[in-house]
Amino acid sequence: MQRPAAAQVRALLAALAVLGVSVAIAIVLGRVADRREIQRTTAAAEAGALRGQTALRTLLAGFEEQVRVASANPPLVASLEAGIDRATLRDLLFNEPWLKSFRSSVDGFGVVRRGVAPEVSARLPEKFDVKDLSERARSERRPASGLRVAGGQVLAVVACPVTLTDGSESPLLLATKIVDVGTLAMVAERAAGAAAISDGRRVLVAAGESSAGAGVDLSEIKRLVSLSAPAAITLANGRDAIAAVPIDGELRLIVHVRRAPAAGGIAGTTWPIWVTLIIGIGAAVGVFLLVGRGVRPPHARRATPDDSPTMVTSVGRYRVIDRIGLGGMVEIYSAVTTGEGGFRRSVVIKRLRPQLAGDPAAVAQFCDEANLLAALHHPNIVAVQDFGRAGDQLFLAEEYILGRDLGRLVKRCVEQVKRSLPAEVVAHVGFELLKALDYVHNVCNEEGKPLGIVHGDVSPENIMISSRGEVKLLDFGVAKATDGRPSRTETGVVKGNVSFMSPEQARGEGNDARSDLYATALVIYYCLVGKPLYESHAGYELLLKAGAGPGPEEWAAVGRVPPRFSALLRRALAPRVEQRYQSAREMAVDLERLIGDGAQRTHALIGRLFGPELTAEARRLAETPDEPAHREPMPT
Repeated sequence: MQRPAAAQVRALLAALAVLGVSVAIAIVLGRVADRREIQRTTAAAEAGALRGQTALRTLLAGFEEQVRVASANPPLVASLEAGIDRATLRDLLFNEPWLKSFRSSVDGFGVVRRGVAPEVSARLPEKFDVKDLSERARSERRPASGLRVAGGQVLAVVACPVTLTDGSESPLLLATKIVDVGTLAMVAERAAGAAAISDGRRVLVAAGESSAGAGVDLSEIKRLVSLSAPAAITLANGRDAIAAVPIDGELRLIVHVRRAPAAGGIAGTTWPIWVTLIIGIGAAVGVFLLVGRGVRPPHARRATPDDSPTMVTSVGRYRVIDRIGLGGMVEIYSAVTTGEGGFRRSVVIKRLRPQLAGDPAAVAQFCDEANLLAALHHPNIVAVQDFGRAGDQLFLAEEYILGRDLGRLVKRCVEQVKRSLPAEVVAHVGFELLKALDYVHNVCNEEGKPLGIVHGDVSPENIMISSRGEVKLLDFGVAKATDGRPSRTETGVVKGNVSFMSPEQARGEGNDARSDLYATALVIYYCLVGKPLYESHAGYELLLKAGAGPGPEEWAAVGRVPPRFSALLRRALAPRVEQRYQSAREMAVDLERLIGDGAQRTHALIGRLFGPELTAEARRLAETPDEPAHREPMPT
């Protein structure tokens, strides 16, 4: 019996959809692999340039020692102490055998007795300015060296004081060596590539390294001769990169490095793409067969009563007003508790969902959050007020904030005002958030030991703005601590809002306090622009973008924010952790300068956008009958 045509069409479309997703994922993986290759190539060029810079310094240090030994020559010292005339000094320097080896090993030399101009010299360039080296050598009483350009050549120059026994002003022995192709070849060998010295306008001297630099010509260096230092650029082929480092004044060392292919060749970098495609093809075939036969997948099931919310009137001693949220682990309610003498307090109740009550991992994570919040006491952090069990379900009572989360504030502002948040409001929110994170990252236990808390989920939905413009950080459900207390946040497991996540956290490599600062920078960008820095309709593609960090498009977008925020965001979003802000306090110092009247404007803005709603909400909480949630039985 043949399958119905409609079933075959549905099966084919479903299979094509699965295959299309697999191809899209493979393309994204390929782009990520290309980006990583570029990063590795750039890093190789930077490392090569630094090795070349070190090699040049080593050559100068050896030259300094050579001149120092010559300056201590006893006949030279005795002659200078005796105050011989210029002609005698010239004859001594040019003809005496005890300076022969020195004369033959340098390209130019001379003696300065007073001031900075050589009194007697040989083969030194005309208009040769070594004033700074001479003054430094005399003031520091040791050899001073550097690189100079004269007559189109690069010269290594050393000025060394000749120490006299009578304590008078030291004469100087000057010496120069030409940095030629042979000298630079040793630098290129150390840098593992082609090397050149440039003044920013032209190549002065260049050399290719004999082995690692084979096949690397100097044309790209000449093309990028004006490259500022320090800087690095990867060329179009992805394997070659140019890096420049400063060496002396306007002089810079430019290195061209060609990185060897990754181990395993093409297969070593593209195997994830092929695996993705193979899995996608297999999944497409499976879906085609499954849908075509009209069989429901084994994981598809009817909704059970546990999946749908139930009517809740009370949780423990708290009377429920409204259900205000439903998360993956918890149900969230607004509630009040009452007591003697008209006592009344509004709270937020987070109750573990019924179907998770028997899950040890979920229970442990919920308890961790409660214990962590109990240790925190700060005006910018939502306070925990109670933790207990009602029936067989755990609940957490938190401070009730009459306000809206930052995500809703930004969305409402874009919809009604047709623009993102004002810069002063963004600065105020960011500064108050950093005050909370500074406390979280540095809070200690009763013994004075840092708890080492990382929030791990700094995002607009976890930042509350009260009706008075206060800023409160909440939801420590994925936070971790390093003080020895239990924590369910594990390396390799990605938890949190991917749109506001540091690259190391998105890659599952673990995170520290600096990841929270990275997330704060993404929140600031979101507030300034009205949308996240990373955008994608596919969750996996979004995770890949977050794991790779900002690309050219994202950096261009960062450059379009108000200039006073741009520098702060560029530092806070730096790819390397050590290049970012190292503490919340350090970042807050830069942000505080931008606040102005941000606190007052925040208060006014939330009143303008949500005023009637918040007034009605406050009235509803105040007018709920004072009837207790549970009545105790009357004594008989």
